[in-house]
Amino acid sequence: MRTRERILEAARAAFSRYGYDGTTVRTVAAGAGVAPNLITRYFGGKSGLFREAATAGLEVGSTLPGPPGRLGERISAKVVGRWEAGVVEDPLLMMLRSAGTSDEAARELGELLQREAARPLVAHLVSDLGCTPADAEGRAAAIGALIMGVVTTRYVMRSGPLADADPQSLRGWLSDRIQLLADTPAPVLRRHPRRS
Repeated sequence: MRTRERILEAARAAFSRYGYDGTTVRTVAAGAGVAPNLITRYFGGKSGLFREAATAGLEVGSTLPGPPGRLGERISAKVVGRWEAGVVEDPLLMMLRSAGTSDEAARELGELLQREAARPLVAHLVSDLGCTPADAEGRAAAIGALIMGVVTTRYVMRSGPLADADPQSLRGWLSDRIQLLADTPAPVLRRHPRRS
């Protein structure tokens, strides 16, 4: 394995385990068996390393095509399948855990979810379901919030009925709720005046 890939693999493991703030360049370098200065050379430091390691490959676009009435089923299968695979160094889990302690990690996660999940879903809702762009954005925001809530409850906090559910019933439950959100016009979200 090349040095760069070894560093990224060690970084994903460290960020997943310790979060952004708890991970040091020295920890990653030790995990990869390299000198810390190589991380600066390849990635420019810890933030560049995190950005590079945080490529999650959500591939939402390939999940969306199909009958509109089964959109929730397709998305649910993708979400539950990914998380039930239990990959410890999953970049998305790494980002989610790090987002709670680091503004930079939270910003990276937000940008990733917008780019790889929300925008493709909005485009699909507009082109295939005939939603207006504003309505599609509202529906996509609701679906994204639901998914992140389920993921956080089940795979990070690991408590409550969602955490205790068997994967098949979770998939059915999530499918039903996503479909409801996809089929229902969303209330308009107005921009907060302090964030304009």
